[in-house]
Amino acid sequence: MNKGSEVITGDKGRVWVNTELWANLTSIEAKCSLETEDIRFVGDPNKYVKITGNNIEGTITIKKTDSRAQKLLAEGFRTLNMPDINIVIATGKMNGSAVERLKLEDVTFTELQLAKLEAGALVEEELPFTASSFEYLELI
Repeated sequence: MNKGSEVITGDKGRVWVNTELWANLTSIEAKCSLETEDIRFVGDPNKYVKITGNNIEGTITIKKTDSRAQKLLAEGFRTLNMPDINIVIATGKMNGSAVERLKLEDVTFTELQLAKLEAGALVEEELPFTASSFEYLELI
């Protein structure tokens, strides 16, 4: 089999925000990075690292077809009482033989685009977010 056909593309991906499929999504990126603190000791020239936590952040980009993001988030941005949000990202192989599913928990969107218009351009929304934890539900 051609090794190139085994490479995963985003075309078969799907994203659910809570239980709603966001089909107008053009991209999503999520990453987890470690928070660290440098440690040094007297008489030791080496620098050591202590892991103090982690940080999950990402961005969803959608083509605006409706007010889905505003309906979900506007009240939370006004009152500072954000809704409970989880995101599930499914990445699949082209032949449908395998799926990787990732769940992001306790998601907080950190920006809400209130308006954006540009003559002759499609309207896109970028929604940066943070999350408190993640879990792989399925791996390929």
